[in-house]
Amino acid sequence: MDGADAPFARQGDGSVRGAVVALDSATVIVDPGLPREMRDALLAAGGKLVPYRGPVPEPMSPTNGARGCAFLVGVFFVLAILGVAADNPVFASMMVMLAASGIPIVLAGRPSARETAAVQAPVTQHRRYVLPSADIDADHWKLWKRAVDARNRIATSDVVSEGRIDSVHIAEVLPHRLWDIAERLARLAEVRAKQREILGDVDPEDADIAQTVARQRRAQELALDDVARRVSDLERVAGLVDAADQATRKETIVRELNALDDTHAELLAGIGDTALDADLTRQLADDAVAVIEQAKVAIEQANEAALTLAVPEADPADKDAGDDTGHA
Repeated sequence: MDGADAPFARQGDGSVRGAVVALDSATVIVDPGLPREMRDALLAAGGKLVPYRGPVPEPMSPTNGARGCAFLVGVFFVLAILGVAADNPVFASMMVMLAASGIPIVLAGRPSARETAAVQAPVTQHRRYVLPSADIDADHWKLWKRAVDARNRIATSDVVSEGRIDSVHIAEVLPHRLWDIAERLARLAEVRAKQREILGDVDPEDADIAQTVARQRRAQELALDDVARRVSDLERVAGLVDAADQATRKETIVRELNALDDTHAELLAGIGDTALDADLTRQLADDAVAVIEQAKVAIEQANEAALTLAVPEADPADKDAGDDTGHA
């Protein structure tokens, strides 16, 4: 599947509350730091998006729908000048009127600055989006799928959608976390491809270059380890959210079972005074309290873990290191 034809992730443009769509691993990831209108422009660009490593084409200008009318306006002005030269003021004034009537149409048909920016977004905003199918190496695809799965488990959980966990914080942080991982994997794939291109058919174990290649590959390994750590952090939060989800489901079940206490008491009322009759209500109540307490603890743990997920800050040193590893 070509990444340019993949679905998109609307990054950071709304709350997690409500209907949340689980992302596919091939979903195009857009930098949530971009303005909303620019993200929408990229969403509309479809197959015009450019892979992370390029090559990047020249930006295209939007089509001017009034270009034909502009040509006619020019012809009318030329005819008006010819009419003046031929001493035919009636004809000249008629041509001027026709030209003047077309000017508003020409002006209205000119693309606006926003339309121009939208058409050129795939080029001007290059490297502010990632096409996973094209930009992430096959060797790292399993790691990327883990990240997407963790995001989906958190975003689509009941405790988040119901607001039991800080859903506003989750809605703000998750897009940044996913973008951070996608961008790092794309940069890693790019530098590995550049290294292979530079080496060509030269053996990387050649004595003259082996040391440089080994140093760069070590840098790549460290970068990959850092991505794996970030994915593990996301999975840790997802695991706690899953536990909170399970605990709240049990809590709901216990509450519904407790609603049947009166019915069970009626069943026991006709069989005399038994130990079961005396202990049933207390036992069910104790069980309910225990499950509810477990649910509270699980939600607290998930909330605390979610708060540890802060919006990742750009690290210039990372970008410099990533660029340096591409040169042998």
